[in-house]
Amino acid sequence: MKRACILLLVGCAHAREPIPEGVAFLVGSQEPNGAWGRGARTTPWDLADDVPGAHHAFRDATTALAVMALREAAPNDPAAVEARKRGVEFLLTKADARRSSTGQLYNVWAHVYMTHALANELRYEPDNAAVRDACARQVKLLEIFQTYVGGWQYYDNFPATHPSNLGPTSFTTAAGLTALWEARQVGVAVPQPMIDRAIRRVRQNRNPDGSFGYGFDAIPNPMSPFDQMKGSIGRNQSCNDALWLWGVLGPDAARRGLEEFFTHHKFIFIGRKRQFPHEAWYATAPYYYYFGHYYAGRLIGRLDDAGLRAQYLKTLLPYQEPDGSWWDYPMWDYHEPYGTAFALLGLVGCRGSALRP
Repeated sequence: MKRACILLLVGCAHAREPIPEGVAFLVGSQEPNGAWGRGARTTPWDLADDVPGAHHAFRDATTALAVMALREAAPNDPAAVEARKRGVEFLLTKADARRSSTGQLYNVWAHVYMTHALANELRYEPDNAAVRDACARQVKLLEIFQTYVGGWQYYDNFPATHPSNLGPTSFTTAAGLTALWEARQVGVAVPQPMIDRAIRRVRQNRNPDGSFGYGFDAIPNPMSPFDQMKGSIGRNQSCNDALWLWGVLGPDAARRGLEEFFTHHKFIFIGRKRQFPHEAWYATAPYYYYFGHYYAGRLIGRLDDAGLRAQYLKTLLPYQEPDGSWWDYPMWDYHEPYGTAFALLGLVGCRGSALRP
């Protein structure tokens, strides 16, 4: 029965079982302390990230994504349940993402996905006081780390300030809005002024063709390559998801965004697995690939469109690695678990709420 359901999901007699294999990869790659990733593998072209703070942020965000993926993709698998519980315990007791330096605020990504993961846990365990308190703490950290105009940014200009004197990026702000929407649905208090400011920032980045600019500081130059439709499709889906959740845009905008996603998909694919960010055409970055697919999967699930779902599966299933993982950008040892988590969440999301476990 389980295999039949998976074959129904992929829409073809696919030789592999993508969801169980992805789940098995996550279970097998968990660290002894319950986290995913520890920054142990290096290459000559690693990003210049300040230690240890940047790695704490990457580890905490990756762990949160893995926890969400195991909860949604394998709720009844004993090994996955045990791994998820250990991951949640890590988030509650050991996660310590913070601003890593004057110029880097990668901790924002940790706060976004920890908020999202903990809120997701509360959907299933609403009486878990420890998880509820931890989720509320992450919401407070998102409030603290807003930029000076609202929304979220993961870099700062010199001289560094608090809050960041760089304007927010559209996609980080959108991911934050989605996480905060999930938190509010389970009764965690979310300040409305923080939401209002973030929504304004995302809307300001929306171009007439439905694409979204990179960020607030790029508004004066909306036709730069990375802000055109072909350069922004990996980011647009998160923005459409957030604005739909908060009642700003609706299904028509989401559908148009997904149609553009598949029409111009080759450009985000060209950027996949490049060793340097933004070196591909239209300055697309490799790490937009599975990030974009996660939010696209959420949108397809809400639209419940079989045609879009079929196109979506063609952009994910063939690229699963032999070990069961998916990845798009070599980033120490975080890329395989975060890519796998995004892919699993997208696959589960695109089935729609009616098929949710």
